[in-house]
This record gives sequence, C-alpha cells and structure tokens, in this order.
Amino acid sequence: MISCFQIATLEKEKVLEELQKVKQTKMQVINERTLEYATKKTENSVPLQNSNAFEIHTNQVMVGNSQSDITDPILRKSSGRSGKSQTVSFNINDSESSINLASDSPITSKSKGLKMESSSNKIQGLRGRISIKKLIKTKIISQEIALKLQTGLITMEEIEASLAQFVGKPSSIAGVYMESSKKKLSFLDAVAGGFISKTYAVEFLEAQAATGYIIDPVTGEGYSPSDAFEKGIITEDLKDKISDAYKAVSGYTHAGKILSVFQAMEERILDRHRGKAIMETQIATGGLIHPLIGSRLPMDCALEQGLINQATLQSLYDPVSNPKDFHYPETGQKAYYSELLRICVYDINGGVYLLPFGDQHLFTLSPSSKHRISVINTSNGAKMSAYEAYKTGHIDKRTYLFLSQQESEWHEITIMDSSRNLLHILTDHKSGRQICIENALSLKILQAEELSSYRSGQLSISEFADLLISRRVAFKVSNSPVAGLWDVSLKKRLPVFKGHQQNLVDRLTALRLLEAQACTGGICDPASGERVLITEAQHRGLLDEGFARQIQQCEQAYYGIIHPQNGKTLTVAQAMQENLFPKDVAVRCLEFQLATGGLINPESQERVSLEDAIQNCLIDKATAAHLQHENSHSKCITCPKTKRKMSFNEALEKSVFDSHTGFVLLEVTKPHSTGNTSSFQYFWTYRHF
Repeated sequence: MISCFQIATLEKEKVLEELQKVKQTKMQVINERTLEYATKKTENSVPLQNSNAFEIHTNQVMVGNSQSDITDPILRKSSGRSGKSQTVSFNINDSESSINLASDSPITSKSKGLKMESSSNKIQGLRGRISIKKLIKTKIISQEIALKLQTGLITMEEIEASLAQFVGKPSSIAGVYMESSKKKLSFLDAVAGGFISKTYAVEFLEAQAATGYIIDPVTGEGYSPSDAFEKGIITEDLKDKISDAYKAVSGYTHAGKILSVFQAMEERILDRHRGKAIMETQIATGGLIHPLIGSRLPMDCALEQGLINQATLQSLYDPVSNPKDFHYPETGQKAYYSELLRICVYDINGGVYLLPFGDQHLFTLSPSSKHRISVINTSNGAKMSAYEAYKTGHIDKRTYLFLSQQESEWHEITIMDSSRNLLHILTDHKSGRQICIENALSLKILQAEELSSYRSGQLSISEFADLLISRRVAFKVSNSPVAGLWDVSLKKRLPVFKGHQQNLVDRLTALRLLEAQACTGGICDPASGERVLITEAQHRGLLDEGFARQIQQCEQAYYGIIHPQNGKTLTVAQAMQENLFPKDVAVRCLEFQLATGGLINPESQERVSLEDAIQNCLIDKATAAHLQHENSHSKCITCPKTKRKMSFNEALEKSVFDSHTGFVLLEVTKPHSTGNTSSFQYFWTYRHF
C-alpha cells in the first residue's frame, strides 16, 4: 500500500518533472561548485546554517504561479525562546572595508569574501532599491542565502519573491467602497460627497503615509506626499501634515542621525501616543519600517535592531496605555487600525483595500455564511470570499493569506476523546469553529494526499481549513434547540456556558437554555456541531459542576425516568403524574421538547406529536392542553439584546442558522474592548506557512 508520504512525494515530483529536466544538470554543477567553495572557506571558519528550509522554499518558488505566491521569507532562524539569532561571522568586501554581521561593526579582513555588485544585486523597497548588503546586515536574509546567490544556486528574482511580505505593497486602507452605488472613492472624495468627516479622512491618509505612501484607490499606485500633491491626490492644506506622517517611513532627523518611530519616541521628538499609533498601524499592514533600508522587518529582527522593545510591543493593544487612535467612519466608534482592516474588502480591479460604507452590511461575517465576502471587483460589482478569489486566480497567495488571517486565526490542537483516541482539531480562535481532521477523513471530505501536503507544509493551515470548510455541507438541524450564542461584536460562536462566564447572558437564561439542550438530546458544542452527555460536556468545559448538577434531571427527561418499583421507563409527563419528577422542571422540559419538534419517547428517542402522545398515553390530556397554548408557556428567557422576557419559542424564532454546524444560535451583543485579548495580534503577520 502506498503511504501518505509516498503519495505526496509522487504529486510533488509530477509537478516538478518538467522543470527538473531543464535544471537537473545545472543544479548538479552548482551544488558541486558550492561544496568546493564551502570547503575552501573552512580555513576562515565560516559555518553554514542548515539549508533544508531554503531547499523547500526554492521548490515552492519553482512551482509557484507568481512571485506573489511566495510568503515564506528567506530569513535566518531564531534559537529557543530568547529569539537570539544563530548568526555567524561572514565578511562581505566593500571598497574599503567589510562588515562583521555578528557585531554590525566595520572590520578589516584579508579574506576575499563575497563580492556583491550593488548595481545588479538590489531589490525594490518602499523608497527605492535596496542592496543585498543592507538586507544581510539587518539580517532580513541570512549569510547562507548570500552564498547561494553568489554561487548561482538561487536568483535575485527568487529572493525578491520571498521578501514580498516585507518590501512589497503595504496593506493600507486606500479608500471607501460605497455598498449602495458599488463605487470606490478616495477619502477626500468621500469627504466631498458628505459621507465621512475630514478629520477621519486625514487619519487614514496619515496612516497611508506612515506605512509607505499615499495610495490612489483608482489605480492602486503609491506616491510620496510631494508626488501625491502634484497629482492632486491630496490638497495643499494637507501637504505638511501628510509629509510629517511620512517621516515614519523616511526617518526622523535628530542630532545628525536618522531615527525610526520608536527611536524618535525614546528621544522625545515624537509624542509617545502618536508613536504607538504609528507602530500599531505599521505592524497591522506588514511590519515595522526600518528608515535606513526602506523595508519592513520581521518582528524578531525589529526587536533585535531596536525598532521596538518587548514592553512597547505588548502594550500596543492595551486600551489604557495605548488608546485607540482611529474611528469607524460611519459610527465614530474608536478602533485600532488592525480592527478596521478586519472589515475591509480587497478590490481586484485596483489591487487595494477599501473600507465598506453603507447599512447593507454585505461584507460582515455572519454565522449563516461559511466565509465573509472580502473580495470585490469594482469594475463589474462581482463579490466573493478570499478563498474563492484565490482558487479562481483573482488574487495571489500573499493577498489571500492576509485576508484569510483577518477573518480567521487557525491553530491545530491535539485532544484525547473518551475512548482515549488522539484527535487532531483545527480551531479558529476568532470565529469559534472547530474541525476534526479524523472526522474529515472518515467523511471523505479530506484525501490522504491532501493531509500529507498539509503536514509537509505545502498547504498552509489557512488553505487546509478553507479546503475542508468549502466541502462541508451543514443542513439545518430540524430539532435544534438554541445550541449556543453568536457574539455580534466579535463575530464569534460561543457555548451558552462560556457566554454566561463573559456576562453576555444572565445565569437564569443560561440555565434554561442548557436545560433545553439536555432534555432534547444532549449539550451542544457550537464549535464542532456535536451533542454530548453532561459528563462529557463538563470534560470539554461546556459546563461547570454547578450547572451540571442543576440540569441533571433534564437529561433524564430525554432518556426516561426509571420507576423505582416496577423498573418501567417513564416519559417525563408520566413521571410527573407519578410524583417522581418535579412538576415545574417537567413542564419546562415538555415545552422545550414540543418547541423543537415534538415530545420525546424515551424508549426510542423519537419525536412524537402531541396528538400521538395523547393517544399512546405518553402524556395526560390536562398537561397536553397546557402545552397547546403558547401564551401559557413560561417566559423564562431574557433576550440578551433587548433584555425583554420571552418564551423559549420566541428565543428559537430570534435565533440564526449556523452554516458551520446546522444548529441555531442566539445573537448576543455587548460593548467589547480588544484590550489584552488582542495584545499579540501582530503575531499572525509574521507566521510562516
């Protein structure tokens, strides 16, 4: 039998077959030359890093559809938790001296080293072209990669493609998308049209300048403040203000030195709050900018080179030490720039990110849709999800990953089920979704070779999760109780118990909703779509001991109550008549069962209509008469949004369908502060797939 690994290998070889025929001889010669070169350099004590990671990356470059498909930068590795680089001393001759990369100080050397011709070895940055020497000195690329470039093992095009995340176009908000007219406007045009205030427009223009350049939303072209003024993109009264913001890219001049944003803060020539707002914006759009290079840096490099420190980094999303500096144009509510990016759409016609404007809310994530609409074509009004746009070739991989990570934050965890089997679970921390890999295999929505591609790194976790989501079809569960909550503010699914812990629902409402779940088939897990017994629900954190104890009788209402004398299994109505079950709990369970599709016969767990239940003596006529009149049902639920008392039936009517599980969820809302929960939102920007 062919293993998963062998299948993946065969697929990879099939893709590379034609390219390998052309490059096989050349690569062999180059590798021999590289080995000979490395051997000769032994006398200079220049150890090389492990090159396996780059060999994998090189293969990705060879098979990629475009340079933009490559998102894994060629970076030197970090060691352990300290984040200190495993660097080696590597000399590159300049006209007069060479640079010791371990100390970043000029040294003299008799060794020949690598000769980098600056005219041919440069890549395009945010403010002109960047030499390879600068990229090595700042550790954006490793010395090993410099050696491979010198020996011809890789090309400048491959390096430039791998660094697109750091030297490419920033993911700044370019303008506004009008939902009603399906048109895009620059921020100043939106001001002229009376849609947003000029104050808010200036905020976004300053953010553009501080992250690279002013963007023309029509063409997608970027300009310096002076060029933007010449082309009429910004007005004269804004020129100085925008130019001042642009110093975050070009640097702040002080005492004969060029300073970064953080360094300017430390020297007290830039207001601290203003500086933090700029850094949050730069991180959200791709990374902190090194003004001497004209490139964004990976976070570990930025920390090492003093563009930020750990304390400042961890406080960027603390609303106390760093209050929100931007505004939602429609509501005036304050926000971090990263929060605004989460609701933006990408226009493939101009290659720009736009802020939706209008009351249609076409682009917000809802439980009824698998993905939010995040890609548009303003030339024809077409709308699609990021995954759809990526699979149809409308956007490249880098753009897809950026948009995907605004919507989702996938991680894989391993758990042990009640049978002590290990399960691998994909968990989205943003939306509350979970997907079991083993279940996906058993349902045949995942092939072994696809899993192998994910395990080998050919598929990112975002692609892998989106692949599975696109194949899942969740039909509405006909007998679903209120299975959980949908947090409207955070666009996230929550179990009822977790919602109570976060003060989104009161305890009595949570108790009644959990009672309804227990007496109709089990406690619902809105993350996975499973229903489980109370004991398992406790194990999963869906209940605590207090709730479990209070709803234990409701679980008996589903499975039946055993008569203590004759051992017969009774329905909840029969047990109530025999005084073997509390009347108030019994009536609620019957109301819950009837509202979700019919009374339950504990012998078969099948639903029974009220008329059939009377005929089969599963319920007495008096109790049945009470159930027939909805007006007599207890108003035991407090609406989380209006705080109005309502019946369970009304709660079901207010609930929304969840396309992930087929359950229905009750919408909840509460003013949220991102606070410390978003302290590490910067992390996804630098996660390598």
